[in-house]
Amino acid sequence: MTSRRLEQQYLRLLNLVGVQPVEITLQELADKLSCSKRHMRTLLVQMQQAGWLIWQAEAGRGRRSHLQLLRNTHQLLIEKAEQLLDAGDFNGAIALLGKDKQLITPLLRTKLGYRVRDDYQALRIPYYRTMPNLCPGTPLRRSERHLVRQIFNGLTRIDEETGEVTTDLAHRWRRLAPLHWRFYLRPAVQFHDGRELSSRDVVSSLTRCAKLPLFSHIRQVSQHGLLGVVIELNQPDSQLPLLLAHHSALILPEDSVSQPDFAKHPVGTGPYRVAENDDWHLQMKSFDHYFGFRGLLDEVEVLIFPDLARQPSTSPQALSEQLSIANIQSATWLSSSISDIDYVSGFAAGLTGKPSDATQEMFLERGGYFLLCDSRSPHWRSIKQRCWLRETLNPYNLIQRLIDPIRPFWVPASSVLPTWFHGIDSGDKCSPFTTPPVTPDEMPVLTLAYHAQHPEYAMLVTEMTHILATQGIRLEASELDYTTWASGDANVDLWLGTVNFAIPEEWNVAAWLLGSPLLRQSITGGDEDRLQAYLNDWRNQSLNVEQLIRDVIATGWLQPLFHHWMRLKAPEQAQGAHLNNLGWFDFQTTWLEPE
Repeated sequence: MTSRRLEQQYLRLLNLVGVQPVEITLQELADKLSCSKRHMRTLLVQMQQAGWLIWQAEAGRGRRSHLQLLRNTHQLLIEKAEQLLDAGDFNGAIALLGKDKQLITPLLRTKLGYRVRDDYQALRIPYYRTMPNLCPGTPLRRSERHLVRQIFNGLTRIDEETGEVTTDLAHRWRRLAPLHWRFYLRPAVQFHDGRELSSRDVVSSLTRCAKLPLFSHIRQVSQHGLLGVVIELNQPDSQLPLLLAHHSALILPEDSVSQPDFAKHPVGTGPYRVAENDDWHLQMKSFDHYFGFRGLLDEVEVLIFPDLARQPSTSPQALSEQLSIANIQSATWLSSSISDIDYVSGFAAGLTGKPSDATQEMFLERGGYFLLCDSRSPHWRSIKQRCWLRETLNPYNLIQRLIDPIRPFWVPASSVLPTWFHGIDSGDKCSPFTTPPVTPDEMPVLTLAYHAQHPEYAMLVTEMTHILATQGIRLEASELDYTTWASGDANVDLWLGTVNFAIPEEWNVAAWLLGSPLLRQSITGGDEDRLQAYLNDWRNQSLNVEQLIRDVIATGWLQPLFHHWMRLKAPEQAQGAHLNNLGWFDFQTTWLEPE
C-alpha cells in the first residue's frame, strides 16, 4: 500500500500540473515540489510503480520529458479506499470516503464474493438491512435467529440432518424426577472474550428465560457445582431438552446486561465471534478457541446495501451492466437477501434466477406471510366477519394483482407449512361495516400494522388497499419497529407478518403460536384460559400441533397468505453451503475450494 506522504506529493503535483499530458524537465518538477532532482526522480519512479502516472524521460541537455498524470483526486480516493478494503480495514475505507453513499456503494459491490489468501478464507454476502440486535431472548427476525446460533450455544441443540436433540454446552443430562432435571456442562468452554463458561452463566440465562411464556413452567434454576445445573419445573415436560435448544435459551455471559452495546456486539461461546457491526457491515470471524470443530470459513462479512430494498431508479439494462461489473456470479446470494421489490420489477433475474431454474439449493419455505386479526378490535367479534376478510383478501385474489415477474416466487398458502392444508370452513360471511359510505370521506377504516425494513410489505398493502376500496373500505397502514410489532403493542385491526420455522418444524410452529406475544394475544380470541390450556396440553404432548394450527386457522384469527421459494446461490468454489429453513447456511461447515 502506498504511503500517505507519497499521496500528498502526488496531490500537490496534480494541483500544479493537472491531468493533461505535458512536456517538462525534471528540474522544473523538482522546483514545483521544492525538492532535489534526485528526490524528484525517486518520487516519479514510485508514483509510476503505483500506476498513477506515465513518465517518459528524455536524455540530453534542454530536452523535455513526457509526463501524464493518470489519477484525479476522486480516482485516487477510490483507489486508496479499495486498498483499505482489500487489507480488511473496512472502517478505514468508510472514514476515508466520508460515508458518501455514491462512492461507497459501487465500491462495495465490487468486493462481493470470496477471497482465499494465505490459507485465509473469507466470504462476503450482500444484505439489504442492518442487524443491530443479536441478543437471544429478545424479538429476533429470521436472519438474526440464524446468526445468533453461529455466535451462541445452548445447553442442547438440534441436529439439522436428523431433527433430533443432541448435546451442546451440556454433554449429558438426566431426568431425576418428573419435575427435576440435571445438566452437566462441558469443561473449559470459553466465551469470545476469553472467560470460561460456568454454571452461573447458565443459571442467569435460564432464569431470564423463565420470564417468557414458553419457559414459564421453570420454577427455579440453580447451580450444582461449577459445571452442573439443576432445573426444577412446576409442570412435567418430557421435551425440556428440545425446549432448551430454542434460540431464546442460548447462553449469555452472566454480566451481559452490564456490557455496553451487548445486542450489537455480543459475546458468546459459538464458532463465530462478532468482530464489527455497524451501518455498513457485519463482520464475523471464526473463534479459534471454540470447544467444537473450528469453523472452516475464517471470516463471513455481510455487506449492507440499503438501496437493495428500494425500487431501482436505473433502467434494467443499466442495472444489468452494474451488476455485471460487480462480478455478482462470485457472490453468495440468499433468496431473500435482495429485496423482492427487485423481483417485482424483474430487474434481478440475473441474481436470483427463477423457481424453474435448475439448482440443488432451493425449496418452498417452511412458513410464509400471514394476516392476524387482532382480538381487541371490535371488527372481528364474529367468525362471519373473519370469514369475510379471508374471502376478500384471499391469497388467490391477491396473487392475480401481482405483476408477472413476481408470481413464480409466491405460492398461495392454505396453512403455515406448505405440506399442510387448513382453511376456514365455508359459511356465512358479513362485512364488519354494514352501512355503505355516502362519500369517500365517510369510508369506514381498517387499520393494519407491519414491521419496518421489509420491502415486500408496502407492495402487499398497496394491493390490499385497492381490493378493500372496492368494498367501500379504506385501509390505513402503520410501519412499526420490529420490537413493537413483535410485542403486538399497537391499536390496530390487522397485523401483517412473515415467519419461518426452523427444524423441527412442527414443534416450532407450536412454539411460535404459544410463545410469541403478538400471536398469543389473538389466536384464542383473547381467551387466556384456553391459551393456557393449549400450552399445558402441548407440554404434556396430549395436543397435536397440526390440530392446534387447524383450530386457530379454522376460527379465522390467523390467515395464511403466501409461501416463497427460497434459494441459495453460492460461488462454485463454495463447498458445504446448504440452504437451511431460515434461508441461510452454516458458516462452520462451508469452505472455499482453491482454484
